[in-house]
Amino acid sequence: MSPNQGQAQAWTGGESVHYVTHADRYDRQLATFTTALVNRAAAGAGDTVLDVGCGCGVITLMVAERAERVLGLDISHPLVEIANRRALEAGVGTADFVVADAQTHDFADGEFTLVVSQFGLMFFDDPEAAFANLRRALAPGGRLSLVCWQGLEANEWLTVVSHAVERYCDVPEFGGRAGGPGMFALKHPDETIALLESAGFDQVEVEPVATTVLLAGGGTVDESLEFLLGMGMVRGLLGRLADDEREHAVQEVRSVLAERYEPDVGVNLGAAGWLVSARN
Repeated sequence: MSPNQGQAQAWTGGESVHYVTHADRYDRQLATFTTALVNRAAAGAGDTVLDVGCGCGVITLMVAERAERVLGLDISHPLVEIANRRALEAGVGTADFVVADAQTHDFADGEFTLVVSQFGLMFFDDPEAAFANLRRALAPGGRLSLVCWQGLEANEWLTVVSHAVERYCDVPEFGGRAGGPGMFALKHPDETIALLESAGFDQVEVEPVATTVLLAGGGTVDESLEFLLGMGMVRGLLGRLADDEREHAVQEVRSVLAERYEPDVGVNLGAAGWLVSARN
């Protein structure tokens, strides 16, 4: 199997469907992290930027307003199609997109001054090789800015599900590099620092981002619940339960969402990530 083939299949198939269907909702849900990352990256008029795991292009297009040129790269054909369409509709001429694997893509040496990524760098089969390839693509002194998730227990918007599931079965241990690629692969700051330094980066800094997310980007309790239940990780957790257990767990989740619902706004729940920066 070629590197990251499993991820390519997942993000071209089932995992991409929910993102494609709800792209705008995801953008609104992650808006606080997006703002934090764009501000930290501080792209300027002379920057050439690579956005890794660009998804539907929200970061790419925001950075394109500030930078000389931006390339959005993602392993998912369906998500890149949306990103391309958004760029055309917005009339953004400084952003391009490519379907490729950042771990193996043949970048020109030093072609970028800045690499950014919003929740896109946790899914590599060989993270050491991937980050080394990204560093090679950076000019000397070039910057890396990324945001990744803290652990499951730090993210209330997901523990609302995991705690309900725990009443009936064990929940898997998520994350850490030993756990392989996945949403929480970079949850341990010390591991992330060591990984980046081993790839040749220096001046590595990790800063916590504790915030809230507006689940589903807003909407009623039932709309928020439907969105949450459609996420791949949530489907996996609930899929461990028998039918009656799943029904009870879903009702428990709905009750928590109802308690946290603000009329005409939606459901706000705690979320936490790491804002990571480094230099080549």
